Amino acid sequence: MNASAQPAGDCLTLAGRIHAGNVLEIKRRGESWLASLSSGTNARVDLAATSTASSVLLSLLLCLHREAARRQVPLTFTGVPDDLLGLSRLNGVSRWLTAS
Repeated sequence: MNASAQPAGDCLTLAGRIHAGNVLEIKRRGESWLASLSSGTNARVDLAATSTASSVLLSLLLCLHREAARRQVPLTFTGVPDDLLGLSRLNGVSRWLTAS
């Protein structure tokens, strides 16, 4: 499955296998989506359709988290796969994926 980033209002759905070869395009789409939101909008990224957990995906999520904070858009992550949550715990960044 190819990776995709589909915006729908205040939600961005990530799907497929996000890897080093496609992460920059997914990041660009995520940043464009964040730029389209008004400051203060409660936004979320749905990860339920992602197919693999990796440090590349984790890095992407942290980049989106930083960009959202810069734009003053509260961002939450939903549908976080257990393997990605485990990887985030190993890296000490799980609080960004589990904060509500």
